[in-house]
Amino acid sequence: MIYLDYNATTPIDSTVRNAMLDCMENHFANPASTTHTLGIKSSFLLDECRETIASLIDASSDNILFTSGASESNNMVLKGVAEYFYSQGPVHFIVSEVEHKCIINQCHYLERRGINVSYAPVNDKGIVTLDAIKKLVNPATKLISVMAANNETGSLMPIKEIADLCLKESILFHSDAAQYIGKLPFSIQDIPVDFLSFSAHKFYGPKGIGGIYFKDKSLLSDSPLIHGGGQEYGLRGGTINLPAVVGMAQAAKITKERVISDLARQNTMKNRFIEQLRADIPDIQFNGCLQQSLPNTINLSLQGIRSRFLMNKLKNKLALSSGSACNSAQQANSHVLTAMGMDDDRIQSSIRLSFGRETTIEQLDTARKYFLDIYQMVNR
Repeated sequence: MIYLDYNATTPIDSTVRNAMLDCMENHFANPASTTHTLGIKSSFLLDECRETIASLIDASSDNILFTSGASESNNMVLKGVAEYFYSQGPVHFIVSEVEHKCIINQCHYLERRGINVSYAPVNDKGIVTLDAIKKLVNPATKLISVMAANNETGSLMPIKEIADLCLKESILFHSDAAQYIGKLPFSIQDIPVDFLSFSAHKFYGPKGIGGIYFKDKSLLSDSPLIHGGGQEYGLRGGTINLPAVVGMAQAAKITKERVISDLARQNTMKNRFIEQLRADIPDIQFNGCLQQSLPNTINLSLQGIRSRFLMNKLKNKLALSSGSACNSAQQANSHVLTAMGMDDDRIQSSIRLSFGRETTIEQLDTARKYFLDIYQMVNR
């Protein structure tokens, strides 16, 4: 079976697994138990891992907070900032219409609790423009949250321009970079975000571990997600999952070494796949922006062929999705493609392919042949 669902999750790298097993065996002590040598060694290892992960985005280790993943990170940031400003007067947030459901559903929750939220529209390529953001800014705007790259279409957002706007207007800026980190180089020094969310399992690390880059942790200090014994700067209580942190650090180290070469290889594979598929099926439609997009992500629609039908035909041959993992589970129409103005037929025919380090040109050729076979069967 050919795996083409890397945006949902990546297979864990073998060196990541080995590092985690070594940690479980040799560094099982609690990093908070600094009254004995074993605990101190675990504490040192935790510090080393924090530095390695911070270096992936050119940040200081003092500005990295560990969580269970990007969904938790996003919740900590938006709810924490809302709590921080709530007693000071009206609070207004701006998010894009195509954010991950953990942002959209959280904003609905915050609206019920008195936070005013504006949803910035996107163009037909699925990209929110700076002008669309500017039109929504008002004196009560405290936070703008826009993802770095869309998980369904791969379209890249102008986060550098939005970050610069926020800096100029004294507005906090948060970006969900779960799909971006590991696929493209990212530096805090170039893009001045206040908060950044990421997940290890999107760059060949383990599930259940991720983090937040924060510029000022005091903005979150009024509402820790988990009250406990003071771990993670008092913002997330509970014993740290050191083996998972070790796994994320190893994945981050490999990613930093490979991101440029992986990017070039995947771009070449993506462009070749699109060119050949267009030649095979002239009326194929590609959803999103092919120029400003992730190197590993393709969202397409085969006219007259529902994605559910296609995936059912190929479920033992190709691992695909019709959008994000949460939408696939619910069998719901994509809110991303809907926001882009697509009609129901095109949305119902949409398929997302996302590939990675282990994907070969031969596998993509095989996937293309499967698509062509089904297309010709339906249209003969």
